[in-house]
Amino acid sequence: MKQLILSTVLLFTAALSAQTDSQTRYTSDTRQYYVWSEASKSYIMKENELENSVIDIREIGSRSNGYISISLVDDGIARLYHGSITAYSVNTKNEPTWQLRSKTLKSKLTYNPEEHSFTYLYEADEKRYNKIFIFKLKPEANEDKAEN
Repeated sequence: MKQLILSTVLLFTAALSAQTDSQTRYTSDTRQYYVWSEASKSYIMKENELENSVIDIREIGSRSNGYISISLVDDGIARLYHGSITAYSVNTKNEPTWQLRSKTLKSKLTYNPEEHSFTYLYEADEKRYNKIFIFKLKPEANEDKAEN
């Protein structure tokens, strides 16, 4: 009987340790800001900013559970966008996408590994997302050393 209980506990512990539980931080020093124009039926670039942004992705238990926070400085004013992860997917280009939901905002965040960038779409209505940030990520410390 003791062996059965011990085996069950060990199996349960192994199953818990196999789950995703991670937090990853990305930093960006450049971002582009786009807004949907009903007149032209396209997104129009409003700003190309050389300001710092931080993107934190916290996955708890699985890739489709956790939260994401994006903090940025915009003309000296700190802004925070955040939401709980409601879904996770990977498209045909191998780009991961997290669907987010907060009290007042529906959004999604997609990572492009080739361009080393994040695209954050937010303020969704029935048809589309109305605003977009594209964050160009800073090179990792190891990448800086490899280039020098």
